[in-house]
Amino acid sequence: MRVILLVVVFSLIQCTSVKNPGTDSAKRSAASTKMILDKSGYAYDPTDRSCDGFPRLMVETMPGTCLGMVLPRDRALDPATNKGFVKPRTILQLANSNQFLVVDMGGWGPKNGRLFLLKPGATGNYQITLLKAGLDNPHGLRLGPDGFFYIGEKNQISKFQYINGKLVNWRIVFANLARKEGYMHPLSQFVFDPRNGDMYINSGSPSDHCIVEGTGEYKYCSEDQAEGNGAVYRVPAEKLKNPPPEGVGNFEYAAIGLRNSMAMVVSSAGFLVQGENGRDFPELEEPYEEINVIDLDKGRTPHYGWPYCYNFHATSPEWEFPENAKLPIHKQFRKPVDCSLRNATGMGQYQPPYILMPPHVAPLHMDYYRGSMFSDLFGGKLLVTWHGYQPMGQRLVAYSVDEKGLPVTEPTTTKAFYQFNQPGACPIAKAFQPRGGMERQASYQEVISKWNEVKGVRPKGAPVAFTEASDGSIWIVEDRENRTIVRLARTNSANYREPCDRSAVVFDPQVQMLAWRSAIKDSPELNQGYQNIQKQVIQNYCLGCHGNMQADDVAKDRFSNLDFLIKNGWIAPQDLERSKMYGAIARLEGYTPMPPLDKPQFFGTAEGERLNALVSKWIGALPKDVDASYAKFVAKDKRNIRIQPSTKAKACGQLNPGDIVFVDPRPGKVISADGYSWRRVYLVPAHSRLFRDTCPAPEDGVYYLAQ
Repeated sequence: MRVILLVVVFSLIQCTSVKNPGTDSAKRSAASTKMILDKSGYAYDPTDRSCDGFPRLMVETMPGTCLGMVLPRDRALDPATNKGFVKPRTILQLANSNQFLVVDMGGWGPKNGRLFLLKPGATGNYQITLLKAGLDNPHGLRLGPDGFFYIGEKNQISKFQYINGKLVNWRIVFANLARKEGYMHPLSQFVFDPRNGDMYINSGSPSDHCIVEGTGEYKYCSEDQAEGNGAVYRVPAEKLKNPPPEGVGNFEYAAIGLRNSMAMVVSSAGFLVQGENGRDFPELEEPYEEINVIDLDKGRTPHYGWPYCYNFHATSPEWEFPENAKLPIHKQFRKPVDCSLRNATGMGQYQPPYILMPPHVAPLHMDYYRGSMFSDLFGGKLLVTWHGYQPMGQRLVAYSVDEKGLPVTEPTTTKAFYQFNQPGACPIAKAFQPRGGMERQASYQEVISKWNEVKGVRPKGAPVAFTEASDGSIWIVEDRENRTIVRLARTNSANYREPCDRSAVVFDPQVQMLAWRSAIKDSPELNQGYQNIQKQVIQNYCLGCHGNMQADDVAKDRFSNLDFLIKNGWIAPQDLERSKMYGAIARLEGYTPMPPLDKPQFFGTAEGERLNALVSKWIGALPKDVDASYAKFVAKDKRNIRIQPSTKAKACGQLNPGDIVFVDPRPGKVISADGYSWRRVYLVPAHSRLFRDTCPAPEDGVYYLAQ
C-alpha cells in the first residue's frame, strides 16, 4: 500500500507581483482543508493564497519558489462561447498591464485555433475572453522589434496590434511555409535577432526519419531536395517592415538537418540556441535531445544531422546497418553527411550538437531569465521547458551560460546524470551514456522537478511555453489534458517537498506490463477485444507509426502492442478522455489525429464509427486495479519457482534468501494445492532467477511460489 504524505506549509509572502487583484497579504491564507480535485487532476484549495496570491500546487520546485494555479481547466472558459482551452500553447504579457495574450492551437484539426485575452475578472480570478477564432494550428507568439505582436500559423506568420481592447492592423508577414500531406511537425515557431530584428523561423520535418513504412514513402527529403523542411529560415528585418499583402514569400537558410526547432532563442552575441526534438525510438534510453548552436555571423549553412545522425556522432539505423541497405529510403536518398565530423568547416557539412539533453524530454520553449524575482536563483540563465511524457520529462530547467549566451560546458571526465521519475518513490539518477559517445556536457538546475503524476495530488506536467512577467514571475502554459496556466513565484515559506523513501524498491515497469498481460489474458472479453483492436486498428492503420506501436521490453510477441500502450500511457482504464489511443482515432480536441494523413483514413465514416466503438468498449472494460495486482516480496529462504501451482510441476528457477521479486498479493488469486498456498510471481523471460531453457516463458510472466 502506497502512502503519500501531503504537507502544505505556508507563510505570508512579501513581494510585488502580478497577482489576483485585491489579494493583499492580509487575505493570503494558509492552504486549508477546502481541497478540491480539479478536472486536470490538481488537488488544491481554491481559497488559498499562499503562493504569492495564488493557490499553491503540490508540485516540487526549487527552494525559495512555489507553483501557483492561475487558471485551472475548469475555469478556462470563454463566457461568450462557453468553449474552453483545447491545446493552449503560448503566452505573452501586454505591456503596462496584468493582462496576457494566450494562443490555443485548437488541436490538430484545421482552423480551430484561437487567440485569447487572459485578465482578472470581477472576482479577482483570472479568466479568458476570445479575441480571434479560425486560426490554423497557431503556436508561435512574440513581440516584434517594431512593437507589433507576431503569431505563427501552420502556413503563415502574421502581425497585429492590440489597442483599446481590440485587434487592429492584422496582416500577413510571411506566407506559403513549406508543408506537405501527412506533415508531422506543422507548427510555426520563430524568434528575432535582438541586434537587428531579423526573423528566424522553424520549419519542422515532415516525418520522423524521412520515411513512412507500410503505405508509402516521402519522395523528398529537405536536405537533398530543397523542399524547405527540417530547417531554420532567416527573413531579414527590412522585409518585415512593409510586407506585400500576400506576405514575404522567400527566405534564406540559416541551418538544415534539424527535425523540429520548437525551442529557440537568439543571444545578444548573435548565436541562435536551438532545442532539438529528436527522432523517436521506442526505447527509453535513446535518442538524446540536443541543444544546437547556430553562429548567425558565419555566413554558412551547416547540416545538423537529421535524419542521418543523432546524438553527437551516432548514425541512424537506416544507414548504420548493412542489412537495411534494401530499405526504400536508400532508393530515394543518399547519405550526404559524415556523422563522425567534430566541427563543420564548409557549407552542408555535419555539425554535431553543442550539448545533449536527456532522452525524450521534448524541449518546447527556451529563453533567458532577465527578471528580478529570481535573480539570485537563476538570473541570466537559459530556461527550458521539458514537455516530454516519459519519466525524464515534465520539468523546467535552467542552464548557466557564458558571455555568448551559450550553456557552460564541462569536461566529460566527470559523469553527468539526469533524473528519472519513478511512481511511488524518489527519482533515480541515470548517467548520460549516449550512443556515439559524449563529447561535451553541461550541468543544469531543475527549477520545477517532481511534476510526474501522483493520483489525487497532481497530473503529469505538460509545460509548453512560458513568459516572464513584469514582476519577474514565470507564467507557464500546459496543454495535453491539463490545459492550465500556472505561475512560478517566490515564497518565504518552505517550497513543496514530496517525501520519499530512497531505500524503497520500486516496481520495474516490466512488472507492470506483465500484470497487464495477465489481466488481459485471464479475461476472455478483454482478450478478444485486444485481438480485435490489434487486427482491425493497429495492423490495418498503424504500421509504420511509433515503431509499429510495439514495445519489446518483455518479448516480441502478441502482447507487444499492449506493452507499448501501457509503457507510453496510451490507455487510461474506463477513461476515454485521457486515453490517447481513443482520443487520436476519434479526434477528440487536443489529440494528434491518427492515422497520419499519408495513410488510409477512416474518421467520419461508418468504418470509423465502428472502430471508435470497438476501442471505446475495450477501454471502458479495462480494470482500474491492475496496480494492486503486484507487490514487493523478499524471499526469506530458498523457494522453487514452478510453472504451475503444484509440487509436481517443473521447477523453472529458484529464489535465494534476500531476493526481491513481485508477487500478486490479492487473496483471491492464492491457489491451494498439495498442502501449500501458491502465490503468483511475475518474472520476465530472462530473469536471473530462472533456469535457462528449462521452461517455456509464459506470455504474462506468471510463475508460482509455495508459501
